[in-house]
Amino acid sequence: MNILDKVRQPENRKLEFKRSLPPRAKWLKTIIAFANGAGGELIFGVNDKSRDIVGIENPFELEEKISNTIHDSIRPSISPYIQTINVKRRQLLSVQILPGQQKPYYLASKGLEKGAYIRIGSTNRQADLSALEELKRQAYGISCLDQMFFQCGKEALDKETLNVFFMRLLGVKKLLLNHFFHYVTLKKNNGDIFPTFLGVILFGKENLPELREFDYSKIKITRYKGIDRTEILSTQFFELPLALKIESIIDYTLSEIPNAQKLVGAKIERISLLPAFAVREAIINAIVHRDYSLKGASVQVDIFSDRCKITSPGVLPGTLSIDLLGQGISEIRNRSLVRIFRGAGFMEELGSGTSRMIQEMKNLGNPRPEFEEKGRYFCVTLRAKSQMTFHLEEIYRTLRLKGPLSSSEISKAINIHQNTAIKRLKELIALESVEKIGSGKNTKYRVKE
Repeated sequence: MNILDKVRQPENRKLEFKRSLPPRAKWLKTIIAFANGAGGELIFGVNDKSRDIVGIENPFELEEKISNTIHDSIRPSISPYIQTINVKRRQLLSVQILPGQQKPYYLASKGLEKGAYIRIGSTNRQADLSALEELKRQAYGISCLDQMFFQCGKEALDKETLNVFFMRLLGVKKLLLNHFFHYVTLKKNNGDIFPTFLGVILFGKENLPELREFDYSKIKITRYKGIDRTEILSTQFFELPLALKIESIIDYTLSEIPNAQKLVGAKIERISLLPAFAVREAIINAIVHRDYSLKGASVQVDIFSDRCKITSPGVLPGTLSIDLLGQGISEIRNRSLVRIFRGAGFMEELGSGTSRMIQEMKNLGNPRPEFEEKGRYFCVTLRAKSQMTFHLEEIYRTLRLKGPLSSSEISKAINIHQNTAIKRLKELIALESVEKIGSGKNTKYRVKE
């Protein structure tokens, strides 16, 4: 991406602009937040509000000052990549920061507890204790789900659920203790055995008091009447454990997706506005790739009359960015959970599911899925093609099948209001696909040959 295209982009978790060098505490927070996250680029010489390229004076002097300040002020040490960019006869300074391997990074003057920052959207925020713990886990390549849950012993896991899941879905013929260690649902600690967070979320006993700590892992599905949140038709929660409820979550969601009428042969059938695979993939990804260290929110599935929006706590993992989605590239946040879901057949080959989701939406005539990061959340919106498009198709096919019809006959044939039929017929006439014959009460419409 060239610099002019980059300047037109909004600031985000990996990009920020500064007109000039502000007080060092402000821009150092950004450097630290980039290193504690997915990396990023800070560009000096661009007005962050108007996006005018104003340039900077003495870029080499500024480069040395920035490099020395980063070296002296941040712990552990960060090595930025700094370059001068000439554009429109002005000079910009780009400071690129790679994702850190020694997280958490912090301001030396404030210390670890008060000087570490994380990137939330386009803002920097001080990392709280839970964020610091997650940064430490990232440095060691450990998922939150791999932690041991010391409040309970291995009896906290439901044996029947374990048997059904491992023997039926994973094809294990005889369940052994080593299976639980292999799939990181149990771990040993000084001779004792404890369930992991993963084990509790997937296989914990229902109504076990200690499971309340994992209440954030439930799935919430809400169906709205129209295109906004004004009127709720239904709300369904899927509580822990989740292992044997995945198909139920998907089936319930698909049953709530609005349908449209479509003429198939001589019969009118109801079809889903969204492809089942796309809905399924988005839900599975939301469960598998969510950030389980964020305990304030659940995976949410919001179903409107024209779209389905799946929101998952946690932005894209690692250095993965939205522009790379659908290109066969993947990064994994929860490896143990992915291994179980792949073994159970819930997931395809890594990196292929999103590509197929995009293609399935296209095959049905729907817009491309919308991917966006909002604060600490990742959202996928599957939007249906407009009902108007369905009506145009059905009216045209009905006229081709049955011959000339009046507007009232068309409205009855495909079950829409007569006024809607008249509006759609006018559009078909404008497209020169249909023509009007007769007049007054004898007005009918037919396919234009």
